[in-house]
Amino acid sequence: MTMKKNANHVSLFTLRLAVALCLCAKLALCQTGGVYRVLFDGKNLDQWEKADGSPAHWKMPDGTLEATGGGDLRTKAAFGDCQLHVEWQTPEQIDPNIMNRGNSGVFLMGLYEVQIMDSHGKTIYADGIAGSIYGQNPPFANVSRAAGAWQSFDIIFYAPRWDGNTLTRQGHVTVFHNGVLVQSHWPLEGPTRHLSRTSQVPHANKLPLSLQAHSSPVRYRNIWIRELPEPEKKEQP
Repeated sequence: MTMKKNANHVSLFTLRLAVALCLCAKLALCQTGGVYRVLFDGKNLDQWEKADGSPAHWKMPDGTLEATGGGDLRTKAAFGDCQLHVEWQTPEQIDPNIMNRGNSGVFLMGLYEVQIMDSHGKTIYADGIAGSIYGQNPPFANVSRAAGAWQSFDIIFYAPRWDGNTLTRQGHVTVFHNGVLVQSHWPLEGPTRHLSRTSQVPHANKLPLSLQAHSSPVRYRNIWIRELPEPEKKEQP
């Protein structure tokens, strides 16, 4: 009975979260209520810069944002707890090198990567396919569309909190890929690493968001972010 109640609770929570995400996305599309801050709408790169602080250098073909050589982009502003909407497209022309096949990523705080990859009918290590928390946790399901199709991430991120070198709050991330829940409140093990285990590293409460350049002309559009309020602390009985 307890297991059934827990399953029903998780299902109801997921349903409510999905509905909330859809409603917020519609509000952002209608530009009503100021729900999201627009980071990219196809008009300019005013919100972005290179990792060294120099002007943003990525191309803007047809009002999209295309990853190019010369390194990652990051936001000029810093963010912590947030709700993020990102639409992305892997190249229709398939790169024979699987590691460059639509490879990019959304780095929350520039540290924690939600993987972007051409994963439609393709094989790569499980925690490297689209929707993974890269190097830490595969998605519940591979819901990737074919190369060349536009896809979306809706991400809810609660950043780790530190008091000096002491972790006072675990970081968590929830991801909807194309409207499907693929990560549910995953506890972040630490900053993203390649082919090695990671561990917690102290950092500020807010840092810039980054988009990865990884030898593949992945395109982005409609990037919106909504900062989340600090969770209320419950009084001890």
